[in-house]
Amino acid sequence: ADVFRPTAVVTTEGVPWVFFGRRDAGGATVWGTRWSAADGWGEPEPVSDTDQPSFNQEAVAHADGSLEVCWQGRQGERFAIFARRFSGTAWGATEAVSVGSEANVWDPTLAAFEDGTTAYGWSEYVGGSYRVVVRRRSGDGGLGEPRALTAGSDYALHPQLAVTRDQQLWCAFDLITVTGHGGSGPTKLRPAAEVGADPADVEGVRPGGESVPPELLPDVQASIQVVAITDTGVVAAPGELAPRLDVVPTALPKLVATDDGGLAVAYRVHRRLPLMTYYWEVATQVLAGDGWQPPTTYSGTDAGLEEVAIAAADGGAVVVAQTDARLQVALDWTEGFGGRECPYLHEHHGEIVWHGVHGVGTVVLGRTDSAGAVPSASAGQPATRMHAGDRPEARRWAEPVQRRTERYSVRSGDRELRVYWGDLHRHSLVSRCTAGDDPSLEDFYRYAWDVCEYDFWAVTDHAENSSDYQWWSIQKIADLFHIDQRFVPLYGFEWTSAAHGHQNVIYGDVERGAPIFSAFAAGSTDPAGLWDGLEKHPQYPAVTIPHHPGAAMVYNDWDYHHPSYSRLCEIFQACRGNYEALGAFRSYSDATREGTFTLDGLLRGHRFGFVASSDHGHGASYVGAYAESLDRASIFEALHGRRTFAATTRDVLIDLRLGDAMVGEEVTLEGDRTFTVHAEGYTDVARVDLLRDGEVVHATEPGHPVPDGQVSVPLRIEWGGAQDTVRWDGRISIAGGQVVQTPYWSPDVVAASTTEVAWANTTHSYGEPYGSQRGGIELTLVGPEEATVSLRTEEGAGYDVALADLVRQPVHPVAVPDGHLRLEPGFGGLSSLGTTSIDLSWTDPAPPRDRTAFYYARIVLADGEMAWASPIWVS
Repeated sequence: ADVFRPTAVVTTEGVPWVFFGRRDAGGATVWGTRWSAADGWGEPEPVSDTDQPSFNQEAVAHADGSLEVCWQGRQGERFAIFARRFSGTAWGATEAVSVGSEANVWDPTLAAFEDGTTAYGWSEYVGGSYRVVVRRRSGDGGLGEPRALTAGSDYALHPQLAVTRDQQLWCAFDLITVTGHGGSGPTKLRPAAEVGADPADVEGVRPGGESVPPELLPDVQASIQVVAITDTGVVAAPGELAPRLDVVPTALPKLVATDDGGLAVAYRVHRRLPLMTYYWEVATQVLAGDGWQPPTTYSGTDAGLEEVAIAAADGGAVVVAQTDARLQVALDWTEGFGGRECPYLHEHHGEIVWHGVHGVGTVVLGRTDSAGAVPSASAGQPATRMHAGDRPEARRWAEPVQRRTERYSVRSGDRELRVYWGDLHRHSLVSRCTAGDDPSLEDFYRYAWDVCEYDFWAVTDHAENSSDYQWWSIQKIADLFHIDQRFVPLYGFEWTSAAHGHQNVIYGDVERGAPIFSAFAAGSTDPAGLWDGLEKHPQYPAVTIPHHPGAAMVYNDWDYHHPSYSRLCEIFQACRGNYEALGAFRSYSDATREGTFTLDGLLRGHRFGFVASSDHGHGASYVGAYAESLDRASIFEALHGRRTFAATTRDVLIDLRLGDAMVGEEVTLEGDRTFTVHAEGYTDVARVDLLRDGEVVHATEPGHPVPDGQVSVPLRIEWGGAQDTVRWDGRISIAGGQVVQTPYWSPDVVAASTTEVAWANTTHSYGEPYGSQRGGIELTLVGPEEATVSLRTEEGAGYDVALADLVRQPVHPVAVPDGHLRLEPGFGGLSSLGTTSIDLSWTDPAPPRDRTAFYYARIVLADGEMAWASPIWVS
């Protein structure tokens, strides 16, 4: 059977039960089995009778010998919490204990009082944050009102309830701050009101140092909270939880009331080693009369971020944990970013593996002693609820709720196609190339459902990090959450070659068991080998998607292309930025490898559509797919057919047509080529461009006024390419003209007025592996041709030029000691066109007749968010 997350309980009459999620043809449901001395384990029986998936069950024994199970089950478009009781001979009716909550709810927990009262808890997603909610049901069956224990904009997750001997109810949970969650990443423009803030404090991405790029240092804070729940509020116990211990990204705390009236909590702590290697270890703490005692950590519990179990036993508690000995694996790992050799293989698919690959592991036991009866909750000062932070909302698209509930649809022949939003490049903590801040698989699915609002997606952890067990787990969790017409995960992995680029492999509507290939394994060390391997498994159709083309560290090698598999390319990612072309708007600092960008691949004659993705960190970018239905087969058919557009964030949409031809199609046409574009966004549109062979051939007029006799110059100030660390701080001013004031500015801008813009930026060189960084800002100048433009840097560089010369001569280099600094044409400042939706038509006046041309369109909103329609090829 395909089972998930077993839990156990022993009734007060001494009957052991084990409950588990189980997936079969009917979907994922909760099952249970009990043990007797005469017959051993009985035949498993279904417990849940709610819509699939039903899982994440917890169980508790009541004083009267009965037991109760609660679980998370689907209720229409969201999850709810249900409970059911077994009273010796039969199961009672199922009850929705989260009734009254309209939120999406997760992580059920329950605890029993001596008088038959049950307390239920869960985490629910409300207004962009997660809060912990508790309610009680009395012994006569009446449900009390739900009580929110937390408030604010952070994430209160993974609640766990326990009742101590004095009948005090306690709740443990994780409190997590994820800065910039769901935003479009470090290149995201900032509102004009925020200009002047620290330029490093953008979307939670910290500045990089000499050797670590900033995208590998996502900003996450986490803590463990344990509170007593009183009639009037919550009381935190004195003392400190997890002092000097790292609990990022989450600790999964588990509470237990000990037999002598005490309380203990078990959790995971994050241990970091050099070279982006890490593991999680088990820790416990007990509550004494004067507060929390120092933690005990347990050697030999090094593992992934797996739940710990803890149970009362003999004046203390027994701790049960999984370990896979990954500390020793990390210590044995040898030289090289990808690992040049490995002393043993850990059940992987190739001869060489990346660091941190490990096996299934074993179960180990530990113990902690109690510290006696807990202090009375009445001794503390109760608060109505815990404040859970003031994390700013990063998802600008989340505000206009009405717009995002609309589903854009088009006609293609006799088919109606709807837009579904997804992401095909996301990493969990299975992957080993960050600081370990990425969430677990289960939490990632929670964020995908709630924060990012994906219709479909794929976790694409590195094949070179994934053991057979982890690849099986990735597919298993995808099936657990698979709900046609609501949420469709696809199987996927990332093939990771430092020499030839990275490819995300996405499978279609296939059975479990799809193959996984390592770039360090013999036979698949280049993309051709990967495609040869896929061709040997025709029952598993796939597409392969190169990502961050143009990145200096790992760029895409366009010498490799397969027309059957290379159907899409990642043009933008929230982890970094834009890889459309060299010097593109919102390009990332590592986008410097000439000849390897998305546009370069198209100009070489390769044919592929566009996606945007998220990669590591906590941003979210999207692929929009035009599909008949929200199921694996339809979504994959749309991806393979290149019927896609790439969006930096959700609810930025663009639809390009040539007659009846959609994006991704190849057309042979005599006569006029008349294109139509529909573009819309959650906020005002700033520009819409139509490009032929990478050159803008039609663009909307700018949204700002230009007085008669004056000119408007959209400008990019571009810097970088230095071999050493260089500060590029400077300013540009105009005399006799003005700077167009826009509602959003490049993240490096620290001051902006009608006559001057100042910026702050430092670039680094990471040497051969990563290259020399670049940067730039965009602005627009308006004035008479004789207006004078002056550029000055803090390092002493200067340049003066007439506005007319910027019109006549596109590029103006500025002399600097190292690297380059120049004025060049750009998008300029983004001014609103006064609408959130545009339809336009354009006929190519001079189409090439002797060859095939490709056309694509892009939209830019006033806040800098973008979307690109996949190309149409015309012969």
